[in-house]
Amino acid sequence: MSEDKDVVVDKELEVTKENGVYSILLDSAYPLLKKFREECPGTYKHCQALASMVEGMSLDLELDVKCMKVAALYHDIGKSFNPKFFSENQLEDEDAHADLDPFVSYNIITRHVSDSIIILLNDPNFPREIIEIISQHHGDMIQQYFLNKSDEKDENKFRYKCSRPKSVKSAILMICDQIEAKSKSLIQANKFDPKEVIDGTISHLIDDGQLDNVVMRLGDLKKIKIALAKELEGTYQKRVDYDEADKETKDLVNGEGNGK
Repeated sequence: MSEDKDVVVDKELEVTKENGVYSILLDSAYPLLKKFREECPGTYKHCQALASMVEGMSLDLELDVKCMKVAALYHDIGKSFNPKFFSENQLEDEDAHADLDPFVSYNIITRHVSDSIIILLNDPNFPREIIEIISQHHGDMIQQYFLNKSDEKDENKFRYKCSRPKSVKSAILMICDQIEAKSKSLIQANKFDPKEVIDGTISHLIDDGQLDNVVMRLGDLKKIKIALAKELEGTYQKRVDYDEADKETKDLVNGEGNGK
């Protein structure tokens, strides 16, 4: 009996310690976060929006809220190595990729995942679990924008070189990251339909095999869609209704936002 009590106490202490670390990393004055905000303001704003999105979803899906917020807030920190090459940090008419070979641009864009891992591994406070979540947020998706600009026919040459999500947390980060980026692009083009964004994004990720390593039931996907609908409705004031678990989806939303 005493051993069981010791195990419970150890787990409680571990959870308390984790929550303390998460709170430190979420503090806007934390040096790494402050540096990220100053060097890469556009990307940081995207990360803030994503953190807000996953916070509400984590509550609805009973996931660790602080863990998911930290993962969202730092997931693109590697972009701070080359901020001008990412569209969210560029001026309206600016395009740092205009004169670059598409494959060079692909390499610059996709390496932000490994750059994020390098930065976070050098921070002694950063939990390995969150680094793993972040490392999988693009899986081995195709970098569609620069594939389309190239003459290359082999789409595998334009894939991210990362592991696909292996946990629900990683899958949620991937889905939300795609939807947040797509929503902004479609709103700017005045083509935003939240239900099509949600259904199209999830269908595309499933068809591409990105969620193959995550154990989820259809009921889980329905919960994710409902939670996403709630977040998009709150952010963009557009009503979304999911009455069934397996409504037919549309393929209007594929690719990766604006590709940068």
